Amino acid sequence: RGVFVKTTLIKSFLHTHIIYRMPPPFQDEDEEDEEEEGKEELFLEETLRAAKRCAFLAGKEIRNAWGTTSSEVKNTKKNDVDLVTLTDEKCEKMIKEYIRERFPDHLIVGEEETAAGGDVIPEMSAKPTWYIDPVDGTTNFIHSYPNSCVSIGLTMKKEPVVGVVFNPITREMFVGVKGRGSQLINVGGNDLNEETDVKTIRVSNATTLKKALIATEIGVGRDEKTIDAIMGRIRNIVQNSRSVRCTGSCAMNMCAVASGRVDGFFEIGFGGPWDNCAATVIVREAGGVVVDPSGEEMHLNARRVLCANSREIMEEFVAALKPVEDGPAEPPKPSLATTL
Repeated sequence: RGVFVKTTLIKSFLHTHIIYRMPPPFQDEDEEDEEEEGKEELFLEETLRAAKRCAFLAGKEIRNAWGTTSSEVKNTKKNDVDLVTLTDEKCEKMIKEYIRERFPDHLIVGEEETAAGGDVIPEMSAKPTWYIDPVDGTTNFIHSYPNSCVSIGLTMKKEPVVGVVFNPITREMFVGVKGRGSQLINVGGNDLNEETDVKTIRVSNATTLKKALIATEIGVGRDEKTIDAIMGRIRNIVQNSRSVRCTGSCAMNMCAVASGRVDGFFEIGFGGPWDNCAATVIVREAGGVVVDPSGEEMHLNARRVLCANSREIMEEFVAALKPVEDGPAEPPKPSLATTL
């Protein structure tokens, strides 16, 4: 009996006084989200730094080649007005080498390499993918018209998240990062690598298409029906807007929308996603809207884009373009495309 009582007391004491070691609690969902957000922020910071560095390097090359034999036509692509220079090729090679050294697992799609490989744009990937246009506005560059740029964009899960567009002649760099807004950076220094002034940019406050300044481009299609389509759209916009501008660079036109210099821009039939990937981030982060000229969702590989300062002007814009059918040399809207 005495042994039974002692044993019972010991068990009772152990049950009421000993703190058992519990397994560690599961990580809170909020903590997991914060950890993922932290990784994404670090990734965006690292890739932005790389994109800016590449833009500085290519920008210096473009500026040094300005007005020299390196800015002369080396070759053509689709036709006699779709041009390539030594500087295009040199800058693309330089940018690719820099990115591959730092991000070996990332994909890279460059304008000149794509053209040399038969002009087939690769399908988009969920992997981090860089889209590079070493000289957007090559015709401007050849003619020493100061509206050329290097355009470097990055997608994650097929969404544009980082964009850098740099005009080394005017020393203006436009930057956009998903969730962080867009900036205009004035670049100084002999090596074009000093950020002398940084300011946040926003789209304009124009409220109707009638009060809007619109930019566009005429592309490289030169058959009669395609020219009729191009001029038909321009006619419709002239009739429904304040005026129209055509300055020779898709990326620079989109940055003009982002910074409020123009109120809208559209183009059908530019080279590829390297023309509008970077600027898409910049426009959206500046408060603008980016869609397909048909009003459908924009697809980077469709070679078509329309952007505006607001959804209201975008809808008027799309309505003004709708009566004009696409020309035979122009790519179809995404819903009609057989491959993207």
